[in-house]
Amino acid sequence: MLKKYIVLTLLCLCSGLIMGQEYHTRIMDFENPGNRRIRKMEGTNHWYYRSLPEKSMLLKTENVKRIQIRSFSIEELRKPRIIVIIDGERTTYDLSFAEFKDGYYFYEDFEVEIPEGTESIEVLCYQRSIYMRAYEMYTVEPKPKVTRKPSRQINAHAGMIDITHGSTTSEYYTFNQAQPFKFTLNNSRNCIVYLRASLTDRRLPRFSLYHNGEKVKSYEFSLARSSKFSAPGVQYLTIGKKIELPLNDDSSEYEFRAETDHMFMARPIFIDQ
Repeated sequence: MLKKYIVLTLLCLCSGLIMGQEYHTRIMDFENPGNRRIRKMEGTNHWYYRSLPEKSMLLKTENVKRIQIRSFSIEELRKPRIIVIIDGERTTYDLSFAEFKDGYYFYEDFEVEIPEGTESIEVLCYQRSIYMRAYEMYTVEPKPKVTRKPSRQINAHAGMIDITHGSTTSEYYTFNQAQPFKFTLNNSRNCIVYLRASLTDRRLPRFSLYHNGEKVKSYEFSLARSSKFSAPGVQYLTIGKKIELPLNDDSSEYEFRAETDHMFMARPIFIDQ
């Protein structure tokens, strides 16, 4: 009994998934329609067709997996039905009345699975008062989410410090001999870096730049002091340096290393593209 209950539950779940699958529809055109009438729906006008006497209408179904047929009648019918012919096999669909509106008898839509490789099907209706329209049903595959990396990722630094110029304050990353300043540029973005160093004695502050693990160049500050820039806890700041980084084709790692026992301050700025 328990096994039977589990099987029934799984079947119900599977059915729910199928029924819950979201379909989109697009209009299909009959190859040889007969008379037509307009049906107003959702603010648009759609033509509905009936076949010529005793003739079926053709639908091209190449690469179509599922269709929906909508229909209405201009008079009340006792047994409304539509016949679908696939590879010579006829299937009769009894129509269920849905509502009477604007002088028409509307029927519930019904759906037809199209076997793979079927190039066309026939739709036949002997009752001349029934008009119909076919719609291809298709699912939209969700687009894979593209995770975009941040254009700049800070990987290591020795802390942050504010450098003030007049009424403007900017954040700088610090580095020293114990802790380099590392960051990664992604998405082919490029930066310039403004640098300063603290002056504590007559030694010249010197640092080096690395690109993807390889040393690019060493740089040295002079003993010239800045009179317009200041930082908390720093008595003297050097004149600034503007460093243009090696170009980043896609993703690159940059590293600034202190070669002398000074505190260095760096501020990377994106170059407009």
